[in-house]
Amino acid sequence: MKLNVRELVINAFIASIYIVLVVVNVVYSFGALQFRIAEILMILILFNKKYIYGLTLGCFIANVFSTLGWIDMVFGTLATFIPLLLMILTKKILPVYIRLLLLSIFNGIIVGIELSIVFGDPIVFNMIYVFVGEFVVTFILGLPLYYLLLKNKKVKSILENKNEISY
Repeated sequence: MKLNVRELVINAFIASIYIVLVVVNVVYSFGALQFRIAEILMILILFNKKYIYGLTLGCFIANVFSTLGWIDMVFGTLATFIPLLLMILTKKILPVYIRLLLLSIFNGIIVGIELSIVFGDPIVFNMIYVFVGEFVVTFILGLPLYYLLLKNKKVKSILENKNEISY
């Protein structure tokens, strides 16, 4: 996917918002039971596949603040990138609510394993805790927000990046 200057700026803005939301809520953004409010931004991928860049970059940079360091930067970012990519690839065959579940499933598995390896905690508990935190943010909060934004034609048009912004 090739990005024009406007799309680069939008992705930089998305990454910045993601990072700020993680840093401001750092206490709730890491650990087994995490409610990373920044993950609500993942619904943006449902509007435009090109947002994968900003969402992934934001996650990568935000994970610099993780106590797990490079491990979370690599595997935590993969736990975001893989489901985002799958959400793009399955757009025409899976309903929105199933596509959003991919985020909780992959984060639960990948981050759960990551936490278990680093801290020696039982893997199943970590997977469940991470899944629940991700599910609350992306599904319980994110899905209704997605449908709310979808109803507003102007907002939908802006998020889909189909209109020119006039001053």
